[in-house]
Amino acid sequence: MSVAVVGAGPRGTAVLERLTANLGPTGPWAGTPAELHVVEPFTPGAGRVWDPGQPEQLLMNTVAGHATAFPDDTVRMEGPATTGPTLMEWARDHARGLAEWEHPSRALMGRYLAWSHERITRAAAPAVRFVPHATRAVGLDEVSGGRLRLRLDDGTVLLVDAVVLATGHTDQRPSPEGRELTTAARRFGLLHLTPGHPHETRLDLLAPKEPVLVRGLALNFFDQLTVLTSGRGGSFEQNGPDGRLRYRPSGREPLFLAGSGRGVPYLARNHVPGRMPTGHSLRFFDNTAVQRLTAREPGTVGFMAEVWPLIAKEAGAAWYGTLLESRPDATRLTAEVFLERYAAVGHGSDAWAELLSESLYDPADRFDLLDLDRPLADLRFTDRTAFGAWLAERLREDLAAARDPRHSPLKAAAAAVAAVKGQVRRVVAAGVLTGPSYRELSWFRSFGAHVSSGPPAGRIAELIALHEAGVVEFVGARPTVTVDTAAGLFVATSPTTDGPPARARALLDAWLPGSDLALTADPLLRGLVASGLARPHMAGSGDSSTATGSLDVAGSDLRVRSATGQPHPHLFAFGIPVEGVQWNTAIGARARANAEMFRQADSIARSALKAAVDRAVGVPDTHRGGTSRECAGRPGADALSAAPTRRAGPPGPRGTPA
Repeated sequence: MSVAVVGAGPRGTAVLERLTANLGPTGPWAGTPAELHVVEPFTPGAGRVWDPGQPEQLLMNTVAGHATAFPDDTVRMEGPATTGPTLMEWARDHARGLAEWEHPSRALMGRYLAWSHERITRAAAPAVRFVPHATRAVGLDEVSGGRLRLRLDDGTVLLVDAVVLATGHTDQRPSPEGRELTTAARRFGLLHLTPGHPHETRLDLLAPKEPVLVRGLALNFFDQLTVLTSGRGGSFEQNGPDGRLRYRPSGREPLFLAGSGRGVPYLARNHVPGRMPTGHSLRFFDNTAVQRLTAREPGTVGFMAEVWPLIAKEAGAAWYGTLLESRPDATRLTAEVFLERYAAVGHGSDAWAELLSESLYDPADRFDLLDLDRPLADLRFTDRTAFGAWLAERLREDLAAARDPRHSPLKAAAAAVAAVKGQVRRVVAAGVLTGPSYRELSWFRSFGAHVSSGPPAGRIAELIALHEAGVVEFVGARPTVTVDTAAGLFVATSPTTDGPPARARALLDAWLPGSDLALTADPLLRGLVASGLARPHMAGSGDSSTATGSLDVAGSDLRVRSATGQPHPHLFAFGIPVEGVQWNTAIGARARANAEMFRQADSIARSALKAAVDRAVGVPDTHRGGTSRECAGRPGADALSAAPTRRAGPPGPRGTPA
């Protein structure tokens, strides 16, 4: 039998590990001859994102002690229990001196993942043969006998019994605005660097000391900034006993004029040397609350009406618990009484508002999680200099909180937001959300990342130093970029700042595009939908149905649904391609945490092996949809982009990606 895994990043490699474990001496298919095809144009194990050759300055935004490529004894799965070294255990021989609370380089993580992939292939049973293909998959269809025909970019054609799609982040076609800006750039001799990974973007085209407009202040922004500053020879040094950094320019840096939808960078991750970050114990959005929501009928749970209040209540409780532990005199009540009353009122209710207004002396102590989403909504500054001074002070406060999170209500609330993401994922996977809720869910994904998945605290310290050195200026929120055809320049304006607009001959879009099946440039995914072997996932029903941007999959083994809605017995999808069904798929496996990534990988691997064995021995399946013949006359690939998406943004104004 034969199985092809398309994409050998962390998720594809997790499936391969589970395939080999289930084919191993203690697995149900022990001794079964198997051919495992691994289709990966980048380094197997690392994939595209974790390229071991990328600049060493680029960091993970998770700590070393949480990273692993192998299941451990906390993972509850049906397949044979196998283990392997975590990143920290591997580092004892390969990266000595790495501390568990540090943010290692992504290149180091890539080397660990590549090593893990090699270990998995070496440990496979003798009857298992790995066949690597250092190219892309570009097409897939069915042939007689139930096999799948996988076409590769180098002309190879594979006939296999099952296929697992773990394609990860694929390129997206540009938006109409992006195309217009690129066309204008070509016409007027300007430079437009479109969204992409920092180690793949032509940052070398940005001239030293020349201004560049930058859109986006999220994680990819910090990566681009690092490559273009310290990566060009600049250096940071301690500036005084308070630990503040000073930047010494090399003279090769461009001048950054940066803005984003929110206008402010992501909040810093906590960092206390010698101490692992602590989590949050759920109190309101607990398992009972999840069970209550997931027991509802499909398409009946509103995200903002029923899920968001649980998130906000959880974050608020964390905020006030930390606030009153440090400053019990902040309330007219005792801390104990205040927290009891807070627990008893509904978030956003009149009783909630009354409790906060009457019990807290300082209005600044009153917390509403939504206030973190648009911090510049009611602010306007005379110019970029005034705004920069305000934002630099905000960054200093955030950095101080990240370095002393035990006394920061903000960081306590951020930990609560991080903790609820798994609960939100369970609600999404249950299929109970209404169609319009997926627009709100898209907003929450961005907002949750802003609050709780930001850069290492050291990156915020560096950004402050770069601003003080005159290398970075801040444009404001929701920047509008146009082209001054008379001057031949990009021009950016923001409702945050008055004064002259920002102007430059270069524009850098410093974000990574999201996953959207309707906009994918990947020929494999587009072809699957065009042929009917797959279909886009639609949430809700009737006029309220919403395309989530995901492949439609079914069951715990994530079988791809064909155009007729039937789960395909031999085709599976895992990770980024199914984001709309399995929310927040970009999160990796965490060591010692019963990681869902490994549980899903095991379920997929076991189903793929069973499907392959059944086909080999002639067991009929009930699949009745998705063959090329059955789907003759269906819309072609171009029709995919015309599918209704109705993927509107968050409550409140939309703008440039955060």
